[in-house]
Amino acid sequence: MRKYIIGLSVISIFIFAIAWGVMGLKLLDGDYDITVCAYIGVISLILFFVSFLYLKFTRRCSHCGKIIQSGGTYCPHCGNKIEE
Repeated sequence: MRKYIIGLSVISIFIFAIAWGVMGLKLLDGDYDITVCAYIGVISLILFFVSFLYLKFTRRCSHCGKIIQSGGTYCPHCGNKIEE
């Protein structure tokens, strides 16, 4: 699951850069119809920040890699001591 979230964040930041680059080129060309590019850029930026927050604030076991939802010192899945 972690690989998919990292891939999603990388793809969303590329989409953000492309959308806002196209928006900048449209503005330089004198075309002020940029709402679609702006919405795509904002949605991809929000998606990036949500995936970043998920990766930052999920606590994982150092042995089995599963998400730990409790604040204990042992993993409920494999039973090993959690190293922080």
